[in-house]
Amino acid sequence: MRPNHGFRRPSPGLQLMLRVADDAGLELARTQNAELVHTGDDHFDRVVAAVGGAQTEVCLEMYQIRPDAVGLGSCEALARAAERGVHVRLLADPVGCAKARDQVWALRDRGVDLRWYNPLRPWNHPLKRTHRKLLVVDGRVASIGGINLAAEFSRRLHDDHAWRDVGFWFEGPAASRFRDQFEGAWAANGGAPGVPMPRSEGTGPLCAIAGGTQGRTGHAEAYLSILRNAQREVLLATPYFIPDRELRDALVGAVSRGVRVVVVVPRLSDIGWFKHAGRRLYHRLLTAGVEIRERCDRMVHAKVGTVDGLVAVLGSTNLNRQSFYGNAETLLLTHEQSIVHQVHDLVMDEAAHATEILHSPEWIRHPDRRRLAEFAATPVSLIF
Repeated sequence: MRPNHGFRRPSPGLQLMLRVADDAGLELARTQNAELVHTGDDHFDRVVAAVGGAQTEVCLEMYQIRPDAVGLGSCEALARAAERGVHVRLLADPVGCAKARDQVWALRDRGVDLRWYNPLRPWNHPLKRTHRKLLVVDGRVASIGGINLAAEFSRRLHDDHAWRDVGFWFEGPAASRFRDQFEGAWAANGGAPGVPMPRSEGTGPLCAIAGGTQGRTGHAEAYLSILRNAQREVLLATPYFIPDRELRDALVGAVSRGVRVVVVVPRLSDIGWFKHAGRRLYHRLLTAGVEIRERCDRMVHAKVGTVDGLVAVLGSTNLNRQSFYGNAETLLLTHEQSIVHQVHDLVMDEAAHATEILHSPEWIRHPDRRRLAEFAATPVSLIF
């Protein structure tokens, strides 16, 4: 028997989210003033404004900072905050930030407290990366999602070729929980503890958070539970779709129960090996009835989904082994209906525009397939 968590009359969305949270061991917390930011430009403006308005502390854990207008502008905002006395802590990934390494290092001279996540040393596992895009300001305001500090997400700079992704902004106790995740990763990489911050209190919609010290616990379990608990429809958007056997079985199992499963991926991927490794696994999924749609005109970088129109899932987690078991990631489930509707519309919009719906018989002879590349990418599908 599942625990009822003390709710007398939970809504269908809350019931579904609680089932997934119980299955996956997710933490429950409340959000306030939640907002989904739909463009990279709006997200970057919010980052600069939030850092510029910080009073005490900025915690930023970032996979990728680019030496371009967006990345350097964000670095400048961090440096200015540190110079006016805010404790700015930056936990940067040395792989994702490799091209901006000198610029990131220079932040130390302006007062930013910098740590590299799992530095590239012979005794460290090279594939254990932080893939997070996590910002927490004053322990009160937080942002997660898939948007790196990089110009390719900006329509101002790249027009219609800008990568599609979202940022999820919120306040309340959930922001404190993500600060705890940052603290765990910060300490694991040699950082001194931050100053204790007041815990956010108050009411608001419940969310469910995956995490653990290194941000891995519960991510795979959450997606598997979503597919096993769905009754009508699962909509997913993901840029690097390399489902392992357990996830493939869950996708097929959902369809066999009559659930419509739609997965939107980019054809114009920035990592060709990942695309070919994923395509190698399409045949069984398409034959079973999983709807795979490749957007052909731009990079879909969002990692989002909805379940039965009742629960939305957001964060940085890709549908592959590396995100599930290797990287530090963020993942949040919410039943707040305004957010669920927006994520539902986002995935359906991506599925409808400039997208090819793949079909099992035609896929065998699809003109865009590269069989040799798929064969060569086999190790990628086994590792990632």
